[in-house]
Amino acid sequence: MPNCRNCGARLSKFDTDLCPVCGIKNPLEGTSSETVEITSQIDLSEMREGQKVLRRRKKFIAYFFSLGFTGLPFFYIKKYILGVIWLIANLAVIGGLFAVFYCAAHAHIAVAIIVPILIVYAINAVVALVYNFLPDIKDGEGEFIV
Repeated sequence: MPNCRNCGARLSKFDTDLCPVCGIKNPLEGTSSETVEITSQIDLSEMREGQKVLRRRKKFIAYFFSLGFTGLPFFYIKKYILGVIWLIANLAVIGGLFAVFYCAAHAHIAVAIIVPILIVYAINAVVALVYNFLPDIKDGEGEFIV
């Protein structure tokens, strides 16, 4: 939408004779009122070196559901330190729960291995759901995940 040359108010295409805000005649005189298509899609196939790569929210969430315990989702969005911390924390939780189930509870070895992995998977699934509902997530380069 073009702006009035006098007061700067946004004008519709019907306000070419008189500005509805300041009342000046011919508010578009001397200004260009051409529109530009800003909703076109970005063609990722023609990206050149140095251009930003958009990170996808669906892929980020899918990584949490599939391999979240490895820190892969955070590596995908280029938050490497957080990815390493996530990996170490998940391995610590799996190891700690294994020790609790195997040593303290005297559970069978298969149960002592499977139950901690399922618990960590459930934690990662909950984190994925939380990230899914967050409106603005930025990657390590400061770009929004789309």
